[in-house]
Amino acid sequence: MGETCGVVNGICGTANTCEVAASSKTRISWSIIKKLNLKGPFTGLITVYPPEENAFFASGAFKPNAKHPFVDLSGRRFRVGTIYEKKVIYVRCGIGMVNAAAATQQMLDLFDTSGIIHFGISGNVNNSMSIGDVSIAKQFAHTGLWDWLNPNGTVDSSDVAQLKIGGYNVPEGDGLNLLGQIGYSSEQFFTVTRKPNAAVPLFWAEVSQHWLQLAGSLEGMELEKCVNSSFCLPQKPKLVVGPKGSTANIFLDNAAYRNFLFQTFEVSTVDMESSAVVMTCLSNGYPVIVIRGMSDLAGRQSGENQIRIFGSLAALNVAKAVVKFISKLPGDVYNSSSGK
Repeated sequence: MGETCGVVNGICGTANTCEVAASSKTRISWSIIKKLNLKGPFTGLITVYPPEENAFFASGAFKPNAKHPFVDLSGRRFRVGTIYEKKVIYVRCGIGMVNAAAATQQMLDLFDTSGIIHFGISGNVNNSMSIGDVSIAKQFAHTGLWDWLNPNGTVDSSDVAQLKIGGYNVPEGDGLNLLGQIGYSSEQFFTVTRKPNAAVPLFWAEVSQHWLQLAGSLEGMELEKCVNSSFCLPQKPKLVVGPKGSTANIFLDNAAYRNFLFQTFEVSTVDMESSAVVMTCLSNGYPVIVIRGMSDLAGRQSGENQIRIFGSLAALNVAKAVVKFISKLPGDVYNSSSGK
């Protein structure tokens, strides 16, 4: 008897049974995608993890497609619907740059998509901004692409910045620091606008300017101040368009490194997905914008990280900003100035 497998489309049995069921499910998915694409194009919406997703759906703005409300692909659920009668496809990509890039590429490859709105929460590294604020950054850098050198190593001349780890010894100069220094490298950027395999170095990935200009109309919008009656921010949150963002596969909760990122790159937010989404969209020639709500101070706080208290508030403010941005998109997104 064949090796047993899990449940596929409600069927459990032998490996052969699984293959047949999986093949049938794939055909069904392709059939639905083809039907949906005849109704496109759609604006793609990508967030990261359940609290962001919960806040987004709690807004009540998303109206699922009556006939095909979702398509399951590669372990992710792509939800189909409208917001203010604008056609959208939403997916939760999962944490980290690999998940973000994979989900974005799948969205662009399979669905008739006019562009991507990426949203979620982030750490705040800019002292002029606060928890609860929403940032719509103009550009993102992948700040986790390092050349980590020997203590006596030399940073490559092409690196965009360096971090001398010994400079953070406490007390200064005490003992031998074996971590050396880190040089920050550029990405290899591949794009449909160049010849195949002709990568160019790129550190700052720019979001789409026409969408960034449209987002400017969101400044001054009303954002929430309180999680509940017990937890409120001391100031009213604000939405800011045009700062810079940093992405790396790092949950940042360290004051010294927080300060280094701000002083070196002048970034305001830190997250684990945005650069991957932006780079993937730009490589494929699609518009993209990123909306991030600040949930914590990335290590500047004393005591426990405040994401556990204010993460839900940041997610709520982001969801409000995303919905309002979509309401301002032109009805015919694909054929507008935002076209591919």
